[in-house]
Amino acid sequence: MPRSRVRSKPTADGTAPEAYRPPLSVSRPEVLIDGSDDRFRDLIYTLFVTGSRFQEIREAFGREVDVSGPQYFVLMAVARHHGDGGIGIGGLSGHLHVAAPHVTTEVGKLVDRGLLAKRPNPEDGRRVLVTLTEAGKAVLDRLAPFRQHINNVLFDGFSREEFLTLARLLDRFLSTTERALDEVADHERDRRRTQTQGAQAAE
Repeated sequence: MPRSRVRSKPTADGTAPEAYRPPLSVSRPEVLIDGSDDRFRDLIYTLFVTGSRFQEIREAFGREVDVSGPQYFVLMAVARHHGDGGIGIGGLSGHLHVAAPHVTTEVGKLVDRGLLAKRPNPEDGRRVLVTLTEAGKAVLDRLAPFRQHINNVLFDGFSREEFLTLARLLDRFLSTTERALDEVADHERDRRRTQTQGAQAAE
């Protein structure tokens, strides 16, 4: 597989260091350009930066109404299902792609703040449904103009086709990133097992 040539700069003593290029970070031909992973690496860095900026925006939305960023996400998720009679903890966990105990903790804080309410699920008395309170609705109504302005800026210049394409691609990334994390967990579990076996053999 061809690699782009790397021109080495002289070192302080005037000698040329050995040219080096790190191993390819991906082997799928679909994402290699002329055998190079440079564009792939640029994309990964862009995704990291974009994710960080989205998180900062989420935190700003939360600060605007005096809640944390994760609590803002919970409020919006509950609002989306408020008209359906509420949403359960499991539903919130799946919608937000976070663990149910974390959702339970954040919902509890928002209930204490008077922004959310819990009631028994009529289909299963062991579970609860979460809804907005009037105060919760007021908070989201107050945030709406700022949120709309920022989101309009985020998608400035996007065509409808580009927006829908981006949405489809990110939906796919939700699946592939989950699979990648599973692979990471398997790898780290195997590595710990190997390290433990090595340590026991050395005793």
